[in-house]
Formats: sequence, C-alpha cells, structure tokens
Amino acid sequence: IAQMFLNMTKLEKEAQVEATSRKEKAKQRPLALNTVEMLRVASSSLGMGPQHAMQTAERLYTQGYISYPRTETTHYPENFDLKGSLRQQANHPYWADTVKQLLAEGINRPRKGHDAGDHPPITPMKSATEAELGFAACPA
Repeated sequence: IAQMFLNMTKLEKEAQVEATSRKEKAKQRPLALNTVEMLRVASSSLGMGPQHAMQTAERLYTQGYISYPRTETTHYPENFDLKGSLRQQANHPYWADTVKQLLAEGINRPRKGHDAGDHPPITPMKSATEAELGFAACPA
C-alpha cells in the first residue's frame, strides 16, 4: 500500500492533506542490551546477519568501544555508573547535546531485567566517530 501511494505522489505535482490524527503512546523504558537483543536490532535496523553482527561486536569489544558482547544479562547492577557511561559520550559530534541534556536533567534507570550471572549488559565504553571506526569495526 505504501508503495502505491509513493507511486501516486510521483505522478502528481500537488497534494492536499484532508485530515490528520495524533495519538500519544507511552513506551516502557528499554531493558539493558544483551546478545540476543543486539543481534535482533543489528538484523532489523542494519540488515546484518547474526555472524556479521557478532564479528563486528567482538571487534568493537577488542578495540575498547563496547563491553563484552556475549551476555544474557539485561539488568545493570545497582552500583553501575550510568552517568559515567553517559559522560564518555558527552563530546560525540552527533549526540553530545542529548547526552548533556540527560546529564543535566537526570536519567531514568533502565527497566529491571534479568541477571543471568554471566556478564553485565552490553554497554558503550568510549565514544567513537565514523572516521575513527572507519572499516575497523567491520570484519575483514
């Protein structure tokens, strides 16, 4: 259906909006990231297969950009320094303003997930730009 409307708009020079609607939805805070969710997001958002996603995550881990990527835990320990993790991202060119706003206004802890007893959830460890990563994050 979306493709049909897209094709119709390509043929016309003008369009008129006849009605709009607005609906507010509330979403739960996300769980912390575990391996299964990382692979799901890599597939649905980036089109990566599981092997490619895991190789990329392991490369990011060995380069110090993320914490250990093989974990089933979706719960941060109570003593986990969320603000410290955010501060690591405070100078990133794309999301520095958002990070600074979160640090100034306060953050909500992620939903309490499951502690599988293995490793903490996957967490960014240091900031990186696309130029810094280049193709280094992608498997050879």
